[in-house]
Amino acid sequence: MGVIVVAFIALVPASVQARGDGAGVAPIRPSSLAVSPEGALLIADAARNQILERLSDGRFEVIAGSGARGFSGDGGQAVRARLNEPAGMAVGADGTLFFADALNNRVRAISPNGVIRTIAGDGRGGWTRGGSRAVATPLLSPEAVAFGIDGRLYIAASGYGEVLRLERNGRLTRIVGIRHAGGVVGVGGSAARASGDGVNALAFDAAGDVFLAGFNTKALLEITSGGKFRLPNGEIAFYPRGPSGLASDSHGSVYGMNTQAIVRVTPSGPRTIYSFSGLKVRGITGFLPNGLAVSRSGVIYTDTAEGNGWANGSAIVVLEGPRRTLRVLWQR
Repeated sequence: MGVIVVAFIALVPASVQARGDGAGVAPIRPSSLAVSPEGALLIADAARNQILERLSDGRFEVIAGSGARGFSGDGGQAVRARLNEPAGMAVGADGTLFFADALNNRVRAISPNGVIRTIAGDGRGGWTRGGSRAVATPLLSPEAVAFGIDGRLYIAASGYGEVLRLERNGRLTRIVGIRHAGGVVGVGGSAARASGDGVNALAFDAAGDVFLAGFNTKALLEITSGGKFRLPNGEIAFYPRGPSGLASDSHGSVYGMNTQAIVRVTPSGPRTIYSFSGLKVRGITGFLPNGLAVSRSGVIYTDTAEGNGWANGSAIVVLEGPRRTLRVLWQR
């Protein structure tokens, strides 16, 4: 398999032109990672309320968020906007960056010229009705976004365990979610009548199946391309620490975070490909991945952060080559 990178940083697509003053910028509490089609690594930092880019020389630069918590800025430059705990991200083919602005109950987009706008959610936290106009409906705690093989954007709204598809007409279709159902409900039946279990991550494989991380009861879930709801490993035992803990590469292989391991996810269940259990990374013990991203070539990025309940430090690392040699990219 290709190179695996363990990192929690920030790199924005080269096509995003508007940038902030990056002097002295460094991650504090990364919450999600993404990689652009050009290979740029992005990181949403929930403590900074900003999205950062890791530059080729190892420095970081702000590409979204003024640093002040709140909501503002639609229609203007992203670096001047207020964000409120940015979470999962996905980059479109044209360089547009989509991200879950979790505590603002919105999904927002940053165009290649750096302008930010809301594409889903009106700021209210509530149940999203299927068929609603995306920008005029409640959306409770969006945590992750991902593109399906159909090219449309999918949203994981953890508050009600909903997965929503943004249609080309600007309306939302519910793929999974039952109001007032917080656990795993509906296994073996139609996803439309199932609960997403507080879903906070999603990723598609080459067959069009979508895998979900259910945070409420720590379950790995799957919606088949035919719309059936199932448990890939037949049991509940899957724990990605942060939002957006599932990611797929350009070949449709899906990877995930499962406690201290990076796993390959298939309809048969997860298989560990790298474990941090018992491993000391340059003095850091209890390395627990917080974020995950996979490049088009199969390079995997993850991180750990001090204060996540396990780690005594923060780091970005890369696992390189067929033997997955670990190299630290950044440490604090």
